[in-house]
Amino acid sequence: MTEIQALLLIKSILESADIHGIEHMLSEDCEYLSTGRGIIGRNRNETVEFLSSMTESIKADNVSVTCKVMHITDVYEEDALFHEGRHGLTVSYENNDNYVYMIFVDVNDKGLVDRIVSSQENYSIEYDDLRFGADESEYAFISAPATVKDWITALSMWLETANVDIDDFYQYIDEDTRVVFQKGDAESITLESGLDVEDYFDQLMNQHFDAVPHIIRDEEDGLILTYGPMSAIATLNEEGALVLISIYIDTRDEDEATDEVGYIEEDLTKETIIEEALY
Repeated sequence: MTEIQALLLIKSILESADIHGIEHMLSEDCEYLSTGRGIIGRNRNETVEFLSSMTESIKADNVSVTCKVMHITDVYEEDALFHEGRHGLTVSYENNDNYVYMIFVDVNDKGLVDRIVSSQENYSIEYDDLRFGADESEYAFISAPATVKDWITALSMWLETANVDIDDFYQYIDEDTRVVFQKGDAESITLESGLDVEDYFDQLMNQHFDAVPHIIRDEEDGLILTYGPMSAIATLNEEGALVLISIYIDTRDEDEATDEVGYIEEDLTKETIIEEALY
């Protein structure tokens, strides 16, 4: 795992308020350090426990969290922990442009996270344009998607970076995987076979709405991925295989929109239930 991969996965953990799978990316001695409070987690178990309490609080308060990948351009304190060029995340709440704190990670030579740092130190930063990264391997989804969270994370990383190993990604799409797509008030289109899904996604993922993907929670704590005017929901079968991706692109003017996710919850979720009953 690279630093960028670790940051993108932590981003999905905070935005979805779900720490599923984080244990596998932490070393046994991984510590969680806050520049304001000191060491909070002294090992993997304590770090996971603290992150769990964070996400439970986010979920209980139904707070919208947005994280963005950035790098440091200038350091104002001589004893600062990090220096120019270091990558991290900014963390903001309720879609606020002003971030509350930053997160940095240290990754060891085995690709595991040794340390997570929550920092409020004073840095100048620039946000990364991940879609034009020089090394595609830095951004590839690195493990087989097994849960809705995994699939939403994989889609988010692809959309953020426009980099994906097609073989690694599409081998997990079954020949029976379907995509329901709707744009505005137009009639929805359903792609029935895995090959059609691949062709469609090759086109879809090359669209760039000039927006960072954002994982949000619906009222039932489900996961919805929003990216500009597009929203996506993943549905798995009882065996954990991907059976359906519902995609909606909102064509309404900003003044007409009343919520963040358009009508994907109303229209596509209902259609999903109907279609699943037919197959």
